[in-house]
Amino acid sequence: MGDASMLLGSTKVTTNINISWNQFAFDFGKVKLPKIRSLTLDVSHNKIYGHLPVVIENVLSLNVSYNMLCGEIPKGDDENNNDHDAYMYIHNKYLCGSPLSSCK
Repeated sequence: MGDASMLLGSTKVTTNINISWNQFAFDFGKVKLPKIRSLTLDVSHNKIYGHLPVVIENVLSLNVSYNMLCGEIPKGDDENNNDHDAYMYIHNKYLCGSPLSSCK
């Protein structure tokens, strides 16, 4: 467990981040992601918990599957901002909202 700022901090000038298939465990809701619309982010198959930050709606390509995330998936203002499908969110603790089942 720890702080992921060194990997995903908002001061990073990165367009492709892939930290999948590791044992990373941190609160994703506390990560300050860069506001880069061309960001490709794959953090799948880890032990990441917490909620998805709102800025995630601007990520071009995203995979947060197989973690321990919870809460509602942020909705983008523009449907063309991203191409996220259900596969990119599956196998999380309590994640809900489009494209997964609705939150109750």
